Amino acid sequence: MSNPTKTFTYIIGIIMTVAMVGSLILPMLSNQVAMSSPETASEQPTAPPPPTMPPPPDLDALAFEKVYLHESGLFTMRAPEGWLPVSGNNSPSELRANLSNSAAQSIIEARISANPSGIADAAALSEYLDSSWFGASWGGYSSWDETSRKTTDDGIVQVDFNLTRGYARLIARQESWLEDGDIYSVRVVLPENAAEELKFILQEVGQSIEALPIYAGAPFGWAVYFDNSDKHIIRYPGEWQLSDGADGLPATIVGDGFTLRTAAFDTTLESEAAARAWLESTRPGLQALSAQTADVEGFSGYKVSYNLRNIDGDEESGLALMLHGSDDRLHVANLRSSTVSEDLLQADAAILPWLAAIDNFRLVPDFSVDLQ
Repeated sequence: MSNPTKTFTYIIGIIMTVAMVGSLILPMLSNQVAMSSPETASEQPTAPPPPTMPPPPDLDALAFEKVYLHESGLFTMRAPEGWLPVSGNNSPSELRANLSNSAAQSIIEARISANPSGIADAAALSEYLDSSWFGASWGGYSSWDETSRKTTDDGIVQVDFNLTRGYARLIARQESWLEDGDIYSVRVVLPENAAEELKFILQEVGQSIEALPIYAGAPFGWAVYFDNSDKHIIRYPGEWQLSDGADGLPATIVGDGFTLRTAAFDTTLESEAAARAWLESTRPGLQALSAQTADVEGFSGYKVSYNLRNIDGDEESGLALMLHGSDDRLHVANLRSSTVSEDLLQADAAILPWLAAIDNFRLVPDFSVDLQ
């Protein structure tokens, strides 16, 4: 074979080889390019659905007839129809009430906070309500942003917010002011389409907050039991627990070594001697020790101390306050302790602070609540 022929054959072979390799490699490269293409490399994230907002509350149908009693017994407020109590707070430094309406995506919150720093004016209050304070108070939301702040002529610090929770876009306004040395705050959260309704609810709730005069100056942190039928009320240490109770029936509250019981009886007492005798008749082995007359907020009666032995033979000391109600019944708060053995009517309440529970017993015939 001549050299030109050989050269031509070699060229043809090279061309065919390149074509064969190309037929294998090019589809692979094409697939690789397709896989890395911006359009096909990965699925684009699905856009979040537009938020679904409930219709704003109907202001014409919004009644504020229900009275809510805070678990401390220190204040009441009026709740709009459809808002119900959820978890709040009752500590020595702050009282907080939360009312929720899940259908309206709304929360109403009222706070009364102690003022240990002695904040005395709206300017200092506004400085106190800083981003750290609000950051802690908005902890349950995905994000929050303060949008405006002002102080009204009557000393109310008014702060507006945008909030998100999941896909929901919300708005809020908080109003804070100083009253009787404490810091009062009320806030309302609603969807962003309900600005006018928010302002209306905030105004109505804020104006309805009322400290109970019968417990003026009483400490935070104690709990309350109120019988809406028998119309008596009592505060007790916050760590004690309500064991049983219902309107019109005896209630029992227990602590570590303590039992507090309230009830009403169809009887009246005419003397200290009659009060001692009646109390002794309520339980075998009970022995009355001391007695004295009592007058609590215009209701008269008696205080009687006693001791007894429980079923294990251990001695207990007790103190009962018995008051004649306007319903011609005897209303009784009875406190027993297994931790001390002395005449509780003669004991020093500064040494035994839990004795104050008896002195917190009140008859409130004109008081009524709907929510507790």
